[in-house]
Amino acid sequence: MIQPVEKSFLGKSQPDLLVVGAGIFGLWAARHGLKTGKKVLVLEKRRLGAGASGGFMGALMPHMPDRWDKKAELQFDALSELEGLVGELEEDTGTDCGFRRCGRLVPLVHEKTRDLVRYRKECAEQHWCGKFNVELMENSELGRCSNWLAPDCAPFGAQWDDFSARIDPRAYLQALASFVAAHGEIRQDTGVVRLEPETRSVVLENGDRVSAGEICVAAGWEAYDLLQPFMEKLNDGKPIGRGVKGQAMLLEFAHDDKEPILFHDGGYVIPQSNNRVATGSTSVNGWQKSDFPEAHEFDPRDVGFLEDARRMAPVLKEASIIERWANVRPRNSLKVTGNAPFFGAVPGYDGLTARIGGFKIGMGIGAVGDGG
Repeated sequence: MIQPVEKSFLGKSQPDLLVVGAGIFGLWAARHGLKTGKKVLVLEKRRLGAGASGGFMGALMPHMPDRWDKKAELQFDALSELEGLVGELEEDTGTDCGFRRCGRLVPLVHEKTRDLVRYRKECAEQHWCGKFNVELMENSELGRCSNWLAPDCAPFGAQWDDFSARIDPRAYLQALASFVAAHGEIRQDTGVVRLEPETRSVVLENGDRVSAGEICVAAGWEAYDLLQPFMEKLNDGKPIGRGVKGQAMLLEFAHDDKEPILFHDGGYVIPQSNNRVATGSTSVNGWQKSDFPEAHEFDPRDVGFLEDARRMAPVLKEASIIERWANVRPRNSLKVTGNAPFFGAVPGYDGLTARIGGFKIGMGIGAVGDGG
């Protein structure tokens, strides 16, 4: 599990940049700030990666190029740059983040989707700028995947892309945290209960106030309550986002780490290093009303994804479960962005920025931006 990393804050009486949240978004904001010479303080309510960043899935999958919009473009740019940025982070920290451009296979269960894949191939040539490809793999070719994807689950072949990748979320998070702690400060178990952007301050759970030159809110789904008073005008007074609970399981399975991600009907099979395979995941919108309302509580009834994973990849049928994970992802409902992530200044509040809403894609786009 992720170990706490802290260091006494040195320098000015107040930081140049105060980041609320020590997940992937928040730690990248801190790293960007430190790289530009700012004094940075990160405040985390619980522990590093206590929300959606602390899982083990690590899928870095692009949206398909046939449905191109600003969100898809942002994700393409972020995923294109991420390998290099992760490489720099690894050099700075000596930590292997487990990045591998492993590709993705999507089984085709309807004949008509074959034409869609051919169309996506054309769109990839345009929108993916000739850097990455989409291909139609025939059912008879699936044997070259070492039976990783069962041919009977892909009666009309499979869609293949060489853009998708994976990363080890916990190693990635630890690398970011170690860099930030070495050059700035991370305070865990320090919750922020209110923003006061007029004075560029935040109020802590114990009543203390902390001021900074800039405040960046990157607290996952819990950022919505903090930001609602300052962003609701953008949303006609409606909620700016909600939390969606997800669950996953980590399996132990000996493999050579050469297989691609499998993805079908919202379910993932992600080969990680060290003989691990991540499977998931669910999406529960009304989770606070369920029998398992806590973010980290695992619902043993909601595990159909494991059966689906073993159907797609029969080699996993005897793989043992070594960890179960549950937590909540942020999903934006902003009028200005839709469900796309929000990166940037909060209009009308100088010095207040937000990085929220990377629903299921946060691991891949966390490096976007320059600290705000």
